[in-house]
Amino acid sequence: MANFKCPCCKEQTLSLKNKFLMGWWGTCNCDQCEARVAAFPWVLMLVSGLHVWNIIWWVGLVIFKGSYHYLAYMAVGWVLIELLNLYFIPLVTLRKRAPKTED
Repeated sequence: MANFKCPCCKEQTLSLKNKFLMGWWGTCNCDQCEARVAAFPWVLMLVSGLHVWNIIWWVGLVIFKGSYHYLAYMAVGWVLIELLNLYFIPLVTLRKRAPKTED
């Protein structure tokens, strides 16, 4: 049921759930090569800004205009941003963690 390719081994080992969680600044491990994978942080920063803008814009319209139908527009915008997050944000392989050393 894997839908997305690992950027390290190029195998389709990442599930939809893993890709969705990486869109919220999470990481996961590839089942094939054990590489740590995350969403590209610079693009993810812009998408996070879109989420904030979406909330501020539509909630502001609800407050100033007094009409709650703008919340439906906010929900549609949220879904569109999540689809952008799932299908267009590239994945990257993270560097290996440094071993813990005792001084």
